Formats: sequence, structure tokens, C-alpha cells
Amino acid sequence: MADYGLIVFDASPLITLAKAGELDVLLRQPLPIIIPDAVYREAANPSYDDGVRIMEWIETNQARVRTANTRAGLQQDILLKNGVRATDLGEAAAIEVTDRFLADNPDNRVALIYEDAGVRKRERDPRVDIFSTASFLHAMEGGGYIQSADQILEQASQAGRNVAEQKAMHTPEPGAGLLAQFRSARTGSTGLLDTTPNSLHKSPDDPSPTQGQTRGRSR
Repeated sequence: MADYGLIVFDASPLITLAKAGELDVLLRQPLPIIIPDAVYREAANPSYDDGVRIMEWIETNQARVRTANTRAGLQQDILLKNGVRATDLGEAAAIEVTDRFLADNPDNRVALIYEDAGVRKRERDPRVDIFSTASFLHAMEGGGYIQSADQILEQASQAGRNVAEQKAMHTPEPGAGLLAQFRSARTGSTGLLDTTPNSLHKSPDDPSPTQGQTRGRSR
């Protein structure tokens, strides 16, 4: 059976799960979790309470959660160090990681978890399966990995997250395929040669994407 990777395509799924207090949901399934570097920087923004939670969660779970270096992420880092706001580089980094995953492992498949509705309109490789946060959670519920997808979304909503669009994007059909991959997934392999969990944590002297902002806000 080929390896199957779970790539977080944009920061929003992590933010939603952090607001719900349910980031560990991602660890209840057996697939390796891959976060592109630019997506990491957008999600783990220490100016926000949920960004701090995401950062700490990734640091605590490095055995399962990997950050992947990309050219888009390097470009983002250069822009941020020069005080320039970097936009849309998270998606570019996620595309880069997905393409590399499949090029290095032609027999593999990959699942993207996303909240950017534009992902559904993008032409994609037939080996790529896409799941909104809601669809992913409902697949997890269907497989008995969690009790209630709707409860997690409600918890995120109560914490200020707008989940109406997520609920609208939910489609149940792909869930069976994802559960089949859960059952047959290999453990201990990401299919990626260049994943460096520690490479993105800045020292206090490094320019930061949130330099000068106040920690602890909501988004």
C-alpha cells in the first residue's frame, strides 16, 4: 500500500481547531501531518492566543507533525525580515509541498485539509483528495475517531470563529476514501525528504512576522 500524507493547505483549519481547543483531533488518525513553512508562520502567529496554542502544539508533537521547507516560505521569510507583508505564500508553499510529495513518491496519494474555498476550483492531480475542515471532521466522526464533528465546530463558533461557510462546504462522499486510507496507512513515514520541525522557530533577535504587535489578541 502506498503512503498517504495529510497536508494542511492553509492556516485556517489549524486556527479553527485551536479555537475549538481540539488540535489533538489531528493526532487521532494515523496519517503523517505535514505543514508547509509559510502556512506554519501564518497559523502560529504569536500575536494571537490561538497562534500561541498552535505553535506550542506543533512543538509538543514533532514526532507526528512536520514542517516542510519551501521556496515560497524562503521568499516569505525574506519579505518579513524586510518589513514587507507577505500574502498568498501559504498556498504557494502548500502547492510546492504537494507537488514534491507526489513527484518523490509517484505511487502515493495525498489529502489536503483546507478552508479556502478556492481550493475546490483549482485543477488538481487525481492523486490529491481535498477535505474542508468540516468534511475532515465528519470523516473522523464516521470512523469513530471523534464523537461529534458538529460539536467541535460549535466550540469554534462559540470562541468567535465563523464556521457557517465550513458547514456549507461539507460534502460526505469523500469520507469513505479517507477512512480507507486511515485503516491502511503506514506509520513512521512522511514521504518527504526535507521536513525540519525545528527550522522555523525564530530566536528572539530574529525579525518576526508579528514584531511590534501585542500577544494575546483574537482573530
